[in-house]
Amino acid sequence: MNSRSVSPAPPGANPLRETREKLEQAEAYRQQRKLDRAEAICSELLRHHPDYVAALHTLGLIYGDKNDHKRAIGPLFRAAMLNPQSWRTLTALSSACLCLGGHEMAAQILEQARLINPRDFSVLMTLGEIYRQEREYELAREAFREAVAETDAYGPEGEQVTLGLAACHVALGENAEAAAALNELAKRGTCSRDLLGLLSQLPKGMSQVDILAELPKLTKQPHENAENFENVVAFIRANALDAAGRHGEAWDVLRVANQACASRATQDLRELREAEQATLKRLRGATGLRNETPKEPTSTLFILGASRSGKTSLEALFGRLPGAKRGYENPSLPNAVSRTFQNAGLLTLWSLDHLPPQFLPNCRANYLSELARRAPSANVFSNTNPTHVHYAGYMATLLGNARFLFVKRNPNDIMLRIYMQMYKEGNAYAYDLNSIRDHVNWYNQIADIMQEKFPSIVRIVSYEDMVTNPADAMRTVAELCDLPVPKGPVPPVGDDRGCAAPYRTLIEAELARA
Repeated sequence: MNSRSVSPAPPGANPLRETREKLEQAEAYRQQRKLDRAEAICSELLRHHPDYVAALHTLGLIYGDKNDHKRAIGPLFRAAMLNPQSWRTLTALSSACLCLGGHEMAAQILEQARLINPRDFSVLMTLGEIYRQEREYELAREAFREAVAETDAYGPEGEQVTLGLAACHVALGENAEAAAALNELAKRGTCSRDLLGLLSQLPKGMSQVDILAELPKLTKQPHENAENFENVVAFIRANALDAAGRHGEAWDVLRVANQACASRATQDLRELREAEQATLKRLRGATGLRNETPKEPTSTLFILGASRSGKTSLEALFGRLPGAKRGYENPSLPNAVSRTFQNAGLLTLWSLDHLPPQFLPNCRANYLSELARRAPSANVFSNTNPTHVHYAGYMATLLGNARFLFVKRNPNDIMLRIYMQMYKEGNAYAYDLNSIRDHVNWYNQIADIMQEKFPSIVRIVSYEDMVTNPADAMRTVAELCDLPVPKGPVPPVGDDRGCAAPYRTLIEAELARA
């Protein structure tokens, strides 16, 4: 008897029916969010039938519902190993990888599912989310558009995919398209935190929804942290109040919400300040910086500036140049760095500060592989991730034709816009005006030193000048990147100048408190 043989069933028993009924009961419990009961049934089934693929699949979904994605990987991988043609299991496994930060692996698994069932909504939806997290917004937009065609626009799945599509439109600066999709959702009766959050990001006058009236309808999800929910709602309310011109009320909401966030970011802020000072000291002390590295087929343009400085607007101008490809805040650099550590048999780190010098050529090779994957036909590929400023000095010498474009903005305007933002992660400085001011000043110092050290490959652009004369800003970018300037008028850049004027005395008073 081989290992897959089973003992004869007792007289009158029907193991196929009984196991199926138990599995259906587990799925019913899962849908009711009675996850412990559902897990117990699946675990019992698998004790008696270790290769029961459907139970493995359902158990993986249960762990995913519990946000225990590390445990979800095991049963889902085993189910996929036993049935590699199950696009449902492959999609679930891809989602688990995505939640654990394994974006590239998630995409590879999902492409297998797409080959098996190219028009499935869940496959397209998950693929869109992967591309969105990878900052491949054009690819994400197309995946979401395909998903829209495969679902009921008025059902829950239709709402989900429309929100994903609208988020891509916002990231791409396609505000009219985003507004049309979001306003239509609201007309159908949708009221969610994601919907109101996206609407609050649109330029004034584009939302047809009374966000302030809708906010009281939001409810916390059962698994959601209450304090986090309240903070998210508070930031949406503050932005809506600002758009309505109710600046005093907006400020009162902002102060309370930011204080709550700041109290949780104390240790992260301390570590960030230490890292910033170390970067500044290292760059100031660097001598004899020259770039003699061979040129790469694709140049990298690092568009750098503090958060809310106008990098996206400048990148939009760059994207109009022939041979240019926008990369947004893509993770090519941290991917290359972490893989260099891993391939060298070292602990996985994402900082070039700790990479032994002998592995720098390997890091360059890994980065060029990332460029070839993301921008195979582009002359210049951009990156707007603001944290890359810590490695600007490294990249200027490591890459043969890196270029750097720094954006500076009116201090009060940029401080206010940062203060009005609740970040999903990082940006520990963002919840106190004094730490925001210190961070912006530090960033501007790095820009000045980089221009002094590398005058031929670094330019600094003023946000206010870019808004006033976008054609001049585009010419600056084109000359820096050796790209031609297209003929025709240059579209205007969104104008957010002077946004802090109504808050000037409030900002000054807050800064004086420290």
